[in-house]
Amino acid sequence: MGLMIMLIAGCGPRYSVAPEPPLLTATASELLGRLDERTKSIRTLKALVTVHPQGQPSVTASLFFSRSAEGGPPSVRLKGFDAFGRTLFDLVSVGDRVRLTIPGEGRVLESGPDKMDDPSLPLHSADLRLAVSALVGPFVEPGELPVIEQAGATYLIHLVRVSGSEGRLTKRLWFERGQLQLVREEIFENGAGEAVVEFSDYQTRSGMAVSVAEWPGRMILTRSGTDPDRAGRLELEFHEVHPNAAIPPEEFRF
Repeated sequence: MGLMIMLIAGCGPRYSVAPEPPLLTATASELLGRLDERTKSIRTLKALVTVHPQGQPSVTASLFFSRSAEGGPPSVRLKGFDAFGRTLFDLVSVGDRVRLTIPGEGRVLESGPDKMDDPSLPLHSADLRLAVSALVGPFVEPGELPVIEQAGATYLIHLVRVSGSEGRLTKRLWFERGQLQLVREEIFENGAGEAVVEFSDYQTRSGMAVSVAEWPGRMILTRSGTDPDRAGRLELEFHEVHPNAAIPPEEFRF
């Protein structure tokens, strides 16, 4: 019986565990330099995305982005379509102005920074601007000082804004050490958690600088807080990405 057990055991499949990839090392300057290169290499962006809003049906949409030459807020446009290619909504954000067009309802709404977004939209204009900013930067704002921390297989960069003798945490960037990719971005407001952006499914894209050619195929924006109008979850899934594509000014015209 013992011989039979040994023979059976010897005929069984043999499995080997692939070794873990070596962890890379980098300084805060090197990690932020990669992100800064992404910011500088992308002036405009066209993309086809699927928007997965919390509690609402998914929507396929075209995304347009153009960075301001004067350093102000970028221009962003998101146009959602139904299964037959008809426009469900058209959201344009330029500076502090927002225009929302809903053809099926014959509505055109315009608002300034003190106006609330339409609750029927699958996302708020502020969330759209935040998501795009988390993708293309700038990742470090003037006056923010980086502090790096190594936590096992992760690098954390804490961005601190110093005023007098006090410092306030404004952002935290998480990098995995397998390929030094940005996988998580935490954005704080007055010391309280405001938003978390997670990146995954990195893919190689053409048209960008070599060191930033990999682009996340999926991102998830989660807002927390006591205000129910701002809390929630939004997922963007990228199907086509065309950096530095020619975008006529008419795309952002009110």
